Amino acid sequence: MQYELNVNSYKKTEGTNKTKKNVFIKTESVRLVFILMGGILLSRVTLLLSQNNATGIAPFGIAYLIAIGMKNNRIKTLIATLGVGIGYFTINSTLVNGFSYIIAIGMLTIYYEILNRSEKKKKTIISFSITFLSFLIYGFLFNKYDIGVNSTLSLLYTIAVVPIYYIIRYSISCLEEINTNYFFASEEIVSIAILFCLFVAGVGSISIQDYSMKNILALIVVLIIAYIGGAAYGATMGVVMGIILGCSSENMISAIGFYSIGGLIVGIFKDTGKIFSVLAGIIMYFALGLYSESITLKMIVEVSASSLIFLCIPKNIYKDIEVEINTERKRENINQLHLNALKEEFSFKLRDLTQVLNQVSKTLDDVDTNKNLLIKNKSSALVERLADRVCINCEKKNSCWKRDFNNTYHSFQGLIKSCEENNVLLSKSLETTCVKGFTLLKNAEDIVNNNIIDTNIKEKLTEGRQLVSSHINNIAIKLENVLDEFKREVTICEDLERIIKRGLNKNSIEYSDIFCYTDKNGRVKVKLTIKKSEGADYCTKNLVPILSDIMRIPVCIAEEACNINQESQTCTILIEEMPRYNVISYAARAPKNGETQTGDSYSFGKVKDGTYLTILSDGMGSGPEAGKESRSTVDLVEKFIESGFNEEMTINTVNSIMGMKFSESEKYATLDLSTIDLYSGDATFVKIGAVYSFIKRGDEVSLVNSKNLPFGLVDEVELDIIKEELMAGDIVVNVSDGILDIDKLNSGNFIWLQEYLKDCSGDPRELSENILQKAIQLSENVLKDDMTVVVSKVYAI
Repeated sequence: MQYELNVNSYKKTEGTNKTKKNVFIKTESVRLVFILMGGILLSRVTLLLSQNNATGIAPFGIAYLIAIGMKNNRIKTLIATLGVGIGYFTINSTLVNGFSYIIAIGMLTIYYEILNRSEKKKKTIISFSITFLSFLIYGFLFNKYDIGVNSTLSLLYTIAVVPIYYIIRYSISCLEEINTNYFFASEEIVSIAILFCLFVAGVGSISIQDYSMKNILALIVVLIIAYIGGAAYGATMGVVMGIILGCSSENMISAIGFYSIGGLIVGIFKDTGKIFSVLAGIIMYFALGLYSESITLKMIVEVSASSLIFLCIPKNIYKDIEVEINTERKRENINQLHLNALKEEFSFKLRDLTQVLNQVSKTLDDVDTNKNLLIKNKSSALVERLADRVCINCEKKNSCWKRDFNNTYHSFQGLIKSCEENNVLLSKSLETTCVKGFTLLKNAEDIVNNNIIDTNIKEKLTEGRQLVSSHINNIAIKLENVLDEFKREVTICEDLERIIKRGLNKNSIEYSDIFCYTDKNGRVKVKLTIKKSEGADYCTKNLVPILSDIMRIPVCIAEEACNINQESQTCTILIEEMPRYNVISYAARAPKNGETQTGDSYSFGKVKDGTYLTILSDGMGSGPEAGKESRSTVDLVEKFIESGFNEEMTINTVNSIMGMKFSESEKYATLDLSTIDLYSGDATFVKIGAVYSFIKRGDEVSLVNSKNLPFGLVDEVELDIIKEELMAGDIVVNVSDGILDIDKLNSGNFIWLQEYLKDCSGDPRELSENILQKAIQLSENVLKDDMTVVVSKVYAI
């Protein structure tokens, strides 16, 4: 068995590792492509030496290669070398001393791949030294400069590489934190923006029918960052893009103004949506073009193309980028991930519990099914027991059990069988040979009778064990079903938190913590911790109106009210949406004649999820014992409903529990359950062996009825749920069967109560008492059963 377990575990691990390996390969392939393209684009970025000279220098490719080479990954270094080499070859004609860059990347690659044995600090110094030496060698061999000029120029080229290297290295380190829980600082986001601006600048002079791809891509990047990050990020990105593109063009000031104003305007109008924000940017561009008299067909086409591509980008891409650059949004996602992780952890614990219950159920239900073997063993045991009692001290035991064993054994079996059939009879061989015939008969009868009693007890225990097994299995199934609901129960609302914080600060209300979430019904709840207030009505009179105005919905304090911490001198309050309805209930009851305690139990009140719960249960019989069983039913149902179980889960789970409880003495209990959604008015009625309920609306009275057996009589209840829609002013009447069973001839008669409700008082307390008195009057003051009335009235808030 242990060997098989190890093999299965190994196979599972192997499959998991294979999946992880595939994901790793895909991710690593994307990184290598990114490194290659980054090398090509960055090496193509040129810094013009003057506005009148089309040639310049390109230190970005060398700086990029050094940044990648410092990570001690030979494959990535080779990919970066390939990309940088391709980039330099494509712009060699526009560079001053272009082949010097090729010599530099060749020497750097040899050092990183073959001669690299240095620490990180020394490695950086050696890398810059190799760069300086490369330019120096090229100057001696090809330009024939004297040593002073050559050294000065080589040093200037190398100095240009140093700051760019640190910028690129910092940007690459920031990129490695993407898709992690890391929060980017503003300067880190700017460094990433600089890197992507350099990528765009690396596109160079590539164009389609004289329309610059560099300008189109640059404007798209600025629009995306502005739309996601807002005006500040948009303007910053525009300035960075203008500076970088301006270094390789003839008019830096114009480029800075063009991109920064576009980013600023789109960022300001980002809350209006993509279409209106980009329209605002286009209008601003055209207005500036008209004002400066620089609007051209090329500008119109490039701006229009950029805007169209911006609008066509899927929303999912914007959301992914926003999660990275928006700290609040990222914190919201991380909090949701943590919450989901906690849910999963709890789910695993609960699933472990259900597995334990299933195993317990299986163990209890695991009985020996080989009946033939059991019968054979039982027969042998009875024969041995009878022989031990009678033959152990007999002087003829050797002749009977050794010389004639088979005959004696079968004769004893026949005797035991005759006793089981109530026809006690000795075989002829036993009559002639056995000297203790009378003792043998008496002991055989005694052993068989004892065996019958033992068998009956074991059968009862087996039945009980199987019953308990079935009920435990039902409970495990219900617990398993509740897991899915639990995972969807809570969603954090970070946006609402920000709005409430802003509103509380504006109203000078000091707070220490705010937590906003929506429950499983989609209703908003706010858990707020403030400094301990003076006066019990402070929250109701001051805080609730402010929050209602901020959230633009009516809110109220939840049933938990205020929780004051004396140590920290703080008050924690739970605010929830105000329901549309309120329900008030009253009950009246009377015990059966001759009893001082009723066998009916009831409960009513508001539940945390915004529903109003009414429960009425009638135990079998009357008096304290019946009351105990009905109270157990009410308490269980109430706790399950309050814990978030739905009606079906609650009823079947409670039925399993009560089935185990009642099976010993064949007791049962009814259940009359109704829930009212205080936000919508939707009502749900569930009846387990209960009588009619009544809904009074004006002078009309409707009936609610369902026929199900009481708890404890069936293994699983076929639930019949009745749905009704209630309105303000409606009255719901729940009664026990004693109210309707007023005499033998009118058992279960509801007509009198239905007629009585058509024209009666609308006050729930008065109505409950009047119904009870009317039932007692119709029973001629002879109460043959316990009587209970629960009246609930719906009020509009």
